[in-house]
Amino acid sequence: KRIFAMKIKLCMIYREVLAKRLERKRKQLVELERQINSEGVSSSVDKRKYIELKAIVNELENCLDMADSMFKFSKEEKGE
Repeated sequence: KRIFAMKIKLCMIYREVLAKRLERKRKQLVELERQINSEGVSSSVDKRKYIELKAIVNELENCLDMADSMFKFSKEEKGE
């Protein structure tokens, strides 16, 4: 039981860290979109940053989904 509780806690911490990082990256992406849209013409650096940020947001969303699945699996495992 103690190991299970530690596993659950680790999953929860991992998920929380991912969620916070995802929130920060989404804010950065929104700010960059606003900047690009207000300037009218975006530089190649802005476009590269946008593509990189979009990829990071997508990857963090995938990791967050995996963390949720790990947490769900751990809960189901305890129920058995």
